[in-house]
Amino acid sequence: MDKEKFQRRLLTIFGEALEEDNLDFFSISIGDELDNSKRLPRLMCRVKNSLSVHYCNREVQVADRGPESEGYIRTPGYPHFYIGDECRWKLRAHPEQRIRVTLLDVSLRSIGPFENNCTDYVAVYDSNGDSLLSSCDQVEMPLRLLSVTNTVEVLVEARSKGAFPKRGVLLHYKSLGCVTVSAPSNGYIVYRNEDVAHYVCDVNFVFIDTRQRARILWCYDDNRWNDTVPECIEETTPQVVVANYSVPEVDKDTKLPHNEGNMIVDIVIPSLLIAALFIGNAFIVLIIYKYRKRKTDDLEDEFNTIPLSVNGNVHSAGNAV
Repeated sequence: MDKEKFQRRLLTIFGEALEEDNLDFFSISIGDELDNSKRLPRLMCRVKNSLSVHYCNREVQVADRGPESEGYIRTPGYPHFYIGDECRWKLRAHPEQRIRVTLLDVSLRSIGPFENNCTDYVAVYDSNGDSLLSSCDQVEMPLRLLSVTNTVEVLVEARSKGAFPKRGVLLHYKSLGCVTVSAPSNGYIVYRNEDVAHYVCDVNFVFIDTRQRARILWCYDDNRWNDTVPECIEETTPQVVVANYSVPEVDKDTKLPHNEGNMIVDIVIPSLLIAALFIGNAFIVLIIYKYRKRKTDDLEDEFNTIPLSVNGNVHSAGNAV
């Protein structure tokens, strides 16, 4: 496999862990389990010194975002050999975050024919006591481990004496999760989960850059927000100056103060309409009352004019005895 093909394959496999600008290729000969006469040249990747590489027995404070939020750890001598010793690294991130450890390459002494356990191994422990990994197996493809807490410990225990002719361990770490941005004064957080944060300014306040009350942030690239949360300022009516005269420009979302004109529109006119409705209803009731009274009088007059016969004599209803 030539250099360019190997580079493309490595970038495809490792993805975000290794970028093209961070790779430097060189050729070495490895005879881990081969006869010296059959050693094969292989291409390996080497992390440049510009990246964060930590050696044994270090505590690493992982930043919540930015370039310092990720880095690489390798055993001394990688990738030519590793030394029989105990190496520990403690990775600590922000309390709201977790840590992802990606084993890119593990090449340690395997279990021998008369051995039951690994003589040399790599282990990753969560701070709650859980073991995320403990193995001496070769890692052919990147193996990702995700912590539950914000602190993990990586241990490479090598009981083999001296320098052992295998590459050792190379891993990548990164903090995961966006840290909550504090709400501004005159504002508050409405909703927050792993992916989204919703901020709102108090009534009659807006964000200084957008002049809007609400703002939604999205968490991307594992630990970065897509925007910031600026201060909230009091909402005012913007002024447009034309020919030395100040003319108020009213925005459709701007609330007008309760001046005299607004009081007439909001209070006086509705009151007059309600009064007019009451007067109209009273007038209608009066008409109905007069109409019914008139109809009753007409019925009484008609009843009084009906002739009645009593003992052969004809009398009107009004004179009936």
